[in-house]
Amino acid sequence: MPKKERTRNAGTLTEAGFKAMIVSALRDKSRWWKPKQKCIQKARVSKGKYKCECCLEIVPATKQGVYKTGKKAGKPKKIKNILADHAAPVVDPSVGFVDWNTYIERMFIETGWQALCDNCHTEKTATENAIAKERRRNESD
Repeated sequence: MPKKERTRNAGTLTEAGFKAMIVSALRDKSRWWKPKQKCIQKARVSKGKYKCECCLEIVPATKQGVYKTGKKAGKPKKIKNILADHAAPVVDPSVGFVDWNTYIERMFIETGWQALCDNCHTEKTATENAIAKERRRNESD
């Protein structure tokens, strides 16, 4: 496979790397988006307990996990167990990335948030990723 051309950031980033940097920055800023925070607040049923809108189970705010890489690999860590998720994906898996305006508009929505437990969020993400993978496979044929 030929090496990807580094056309961004004074020749240090590929187009994919540039896109990943922008997406990461936007996702970081979305942590402060009030509608997203209110979604989690609405899901709270008592101190440290939240109701998942998918499975309707009451789950703790965090659960035990482990670091997967780096110096701390294998060591325990707390991970979020309730997540604010876009009911409609930011990038429609059956269409793919459209443009930055659409991405930003769908990232910072006022309504359409859902509080999901980590298990339901992981399952929803896996389903969306499978749809996107199938779309990309069909596009390359």
